[in-house]
Amino acid sequence: MNIKAFSWRRAARWPVVVLLAVSLASLPVMPRSSWALSISDEKTLGKKVLEQVRERMPLIEDGEIVTYVQSVGNKIVKVIGTTLYDYQFFVIDRPDVNAFAVPGGYVFLYRGLIEILHSEGEMASIIGHELAHIQARHVERTIQQGRVLNIATILGALAGAFLGLGGNAASAIMMGSVAGAQSMQLKYSRENEEEADQLGFRFVSDAGYDPIHIVNAMQALNQQRFPSSSSVPSYLLTHPETTERIQYLQVMVQDYHRKNPAAQRKSAPADEEFAFVRAALVSEYSDRDKAMERLQSELRQGNDAAAYGIGRLLLRQGQTDQAIEQLQKSASRHPNSPLVLSTLGSAYYRAGRLNEAERALKSALLLDPASTSARLRLALVYKDQSRNDEALKNLQQIEKFSPSFPEIDYHLGVLLGQMNQLGLAHYHLGRFHQHNRDVKTAIFHYSKAKVLLKGEPEKLNEIETELKELDKKAKKKLADSRSERS
Repeated sequence: MNIKAFSWRRAARWPVVVLLAVSLASLPVMPRSSWALSISDEKTLGKKVLEQVRERMPLIEDGEIVTYVQSVGNKIVKVIGTTLYDYQFFVIDRPDVNAFAVPGGYVFLYRGLIEILHSEGEMASIIGHELAHIQARHVERTIQQGRVLNIATILGALAGAFLGLGGNAASAIMMGSVAGAQSMQLKYSRENEEEADQLGFRFVSDAGYDPIHIVNAMQALNQQRFPSSSSVPSYLLTHPETTERIQYLQVMVQDYHRKNPAAQRKSAPADEEFAFVRAALVSEYSDRDKAMERLQSELRQGNDAAAYGIGRLLLRQGQTDQAIEQLQKSASRHPNSPLVLSTLGSAYYRAGRLNEAERALKSALLLDPASTSARLRLALVYKDQSRNDEALKNLQQIEKFSPSFPEIDYHLGVLLGQMNQLGLAHYHLGRFHQHNRDVKTAIFHYSKAKVLLKGEPEKLNEIETELKELDKKAKKKLADSRSERS
């Protein structure tokens, strides 16, 4: 089995692989029979996984795209009820058809997955399924039941696949791993999948989506063609078989429609925003010439979202005036789209047209008060207008989303510095540089914050913890550098 060829359910194994690999630094060594993760452990490990992903994979930090994915995820989270996690959603800039979730509440979708789906409901279905695995604590249960064999095996899989190591180093690790293990049990069981299907079905339907989207998402994944040089992704091999799962999900949908006839809809208004996000992915992350050719072709075929994509592509190319003209047309045709209005506000801001930017961004927030990107940009408008108190208020409202939008910490640091709140300014700049893996600068700012925030024990505890982690990284970097020179 080629462990580099994986898709949505292939990723079901990654929570186990990654979590146990990175847990060595934060959990005591225990006999396998006693392995169990507390909620606190899960959250700590989730943060470490995020660090690993940031180091190894490009994350999309585009405002509209990440905000939209977060908003869809939050719709599912709201209907879950009581939850132990603060869920956060990320998009990885790779064409793989893939998604995974890790304990602690971190959910990752690949750009390629979003591009092959056809509706918001399909994306919500995948998110719902992944959240179900976290809510049911399947990883914790798998570890506790002893299905994961030993750390060497897990580290070997991590080195060979997730971390992308190759050559003799990875081979040696893998050989040692295989020699010490009877088998590689790193995937969810049939019972896990069925429970996640049941829970995900309830989450999606309770959130107001027609559950037929679950079947459609499964069929979209099943229709993918994979290179002959790679194995079929394990999502399509996981028991129960994909066709069997589609069949029993179809039965569930039919039963749901009989009981809820009003829920059956041919389309939903939210799919308009989904179309805009797909156009944004094309305009921002494809070759520029090919993106323009594709978007113009789609526009000729009647895909109105392509016009928005062209506006974004012009903005990417630095043609701000032309971009504004194109985005104004999109906004006039779609005045109820917070995504289009937020992008238009961004274009106005780049052009220095602050009053127009403020109006567009406020309109976006009226339509979607949870829009992180619109609120961040509105804060920057206020900052440039010397309305620092209003800027700070808006940044503080979205501070919790800084793992997805590291620039929130940057702008908080700069603004608080200007407002002479130096302790908090250094704290946020420390977090920003830590996100960007600038260890030396992060240590500098955290050390300054530690001196200036003596009256805030909660912040001091966090700073102490982060400084210890950063110090380990700095020492390791120094040791690696010396080893290379010798």
